[in-house]
Amino acid sequence: MRRGLLNGTALVAAATAAAAMAAPAQAQIHLSLEGIMQQFLGYANSDTNVGSGGDAFNGFDVKSNSEIYFVGSTTLDNGLKFGVSITLEGNSNADNQIDDSFMFVEGSFGRFNIGGENSAGYLMSYAAPDVGLGVNSTSILTGFLPQAGGFAGANFFDAPLGSTYLELDAADKSQKISYFTPRFSGFQLGASYLPDPNKDSNAQVDETTVSYRDGFSLGANYVDTIGEVDVAISGRYDWANDQSAAGSDPSLYAFGLNLGYAGFTIGGSYAHTDDQGADTGRSFDLGASYETGPWGVSVTYFNGRAEADTTVAGDSTYKAYEGAVSYALGPGVTAIGSVSYQDLDADTGDKAKTWAVVGGFALEF
Repeated sequence: MRRGLLNGTALVAAATAAAAMAAPAQAQIHLSLEGIMQQFLGYANSDTNVGSGGDAFNGFDVKSNSEIYFVGSTTLDNGLKFGVSITLEGNSNADNQIDDSFMFVEGSFGRFNIGGENSAGYLMSYAAPDVGLGVNSTSILTGFLPQAGGFAGANFFDAPLGSTYLELDAADKSQKISYFTPRFSGFQLGASYLPDPNKDSNAQVDETTVSYRDGFSLGANYVDTIGEVDVAISGRYDWANDQSAAGSDPSLYAFGLNLGYAGFTIGGSYAHTDDQGADTGRSFDLGASYETGPWGVSVTYFNGRAEADTTVAGDSTYKAYEGAVSYALGPGVTAIGSVSYQDLDADTGDKAKTWAVVGGFALEF
């Protein structure tokens, strides 16, 4: 079944490439600029024994998140649409200035993404609704918590300690080929092939030095309105071979559900990973939101657990709670307020409990 899906994908890709070469382009692709700018001001109070400990992390701070999207496309005479998407990080370290970088091909057959982008299962997932900073895979909220991208050997992002949006071995933007079917009666399927976890590199890999080879991601979702209820359901399964570091094959699965009625939305998600070292574990979130006119309110809860690798004894757990309110000031400008509590605990003895009150603005352009 897997072989048939991938072979069918390859045949469609070859056909679309041949058709594209036969049709003359009418004009070069011109890129447009889109993006987000988020600036938040907040006060946090932490009780922790991490780093300096005590009240070393207490106080007022400014947190930011910004991205610029370079997006462009052209439609050929034969109807095929070719495009490009590149994401420039506005807040990053030197080795991760470019996030997504991929091309896409669209037609009546569906869509292909080729390049550095999240996997099909990731892109098709749903999780708990929120109108604030969010407690699931959020860099702003966890920025007020004493940690440096991980805890006791485990990652926060793309891994179960801090997210239900997962990637194999927490390698999110590796080079890959993804295919998405057209949506039929609310249903859509997606599949990705991930040769290896490397990102932004054309160097040939040695399978003894990478965490996996030959990864696959399968995703599906259903989005429709039944009567007066909006329904969104997602499910995924990912796996790979030759995980040399751990001596076994990594895998993950996840599912999510959102139900909406008369401005109210309730939902959540669950994810689980196997054979991924310190990032083996499970996570789930639950939430509810209500939106009316320019106003939105939400309450969300996240619970993540990561098993330790062979270098660290014990497990890590992360719990986060958030109440949030949002107000749309105008097109592309939203004010957000958030009150949150986060609790990190590891069997190693590392602990961090943090209250944070945060407010700011989210701009879209």
